[in-house]
Amino acid sequence: MRIALALAVFALGWIITPAWAAEPAPCPIPEELVTPDEPLTAVRAAIKSHLPIHILAIGSASTNAAPGGPHSSFPYEAVQGLRAALPGTEITLSVKGRRGLTAAEMAPLIEQGLKEDHISLVLWQTGTVEAVRGLSPSDLEDALSEGARAILDAGADGILIDPQYSHFLHANVDLEPYEQALEHVASLFPHLTLFRRFELMHSWADDGVLDLERMEPDERHAAIARLHQCLGAALTRFIMHGVEQSAEQ
Repeated sequence: MRIALALAVFALGWIITPAWAAEPAPCPIPEELVTPDEPLTAVRAAIKSHLPIHILAIGSASTNAAPGGPHSSFPYEAVQGLRAALPGTEITLSVKGRRGLTAAEMAPLIEQGLKEDHISLVLWQTGTVEAVRGLSPSDLEDALSEGARAILDAGADGILIDPQYSHFLHANVDLEPYEQALEHVASLFPHLTLFRRFELMHSWADDGVLDLERMEPDERHAAIARLHQCLGAALTRFIMHGVEQSAEQ
């Protein structure tokens, strides 16, 4: 593994900084949950060619809002981590979406965003609204496929991000069909992979590391900010591992 990593670093021509490889993460991050199933070839190509990495984040409330405004959301935290890990590389973030949007309503936003700029990576957080409303999982899959085709046609990489974990959601909503839809679409398209936010947050709650629903009211603001920092750190590692995998091919 160390030899492969060294070769990846040599091929890309950048130095791995402590920001993601050495410094302790704000929460425990199991390697199996930050290892993508597909390499991120478009991101690696931008790095190798010394081009900017333009990231488009599409989602609902957790992607667009967090304490302190959108700049403390987990996509922004991930971009901050990437900037530290890739010094000298310009990395930009564009965020689209709002609370309550379904994947079908987000798909046109992806197409719009891909036309506005040369996007290297799309972060697509979705599935929660469909699950809570009891909408058709097959409709979710159709919408995901539509967005995935747009991402593929634009030559970008795509990361699907599944629902966030909560005790209430876990107890009252059957998430499995929607998770299966996300997993299935991610398996169908090259350069598309699934970031398992639900499983990651579930592990933190079970281990007593970070459990928003069991926080005192006066602790929630800080806990939500920490959650976005933890998710951002995990997503940074996920992306960097995807770049390494691409370099090894």
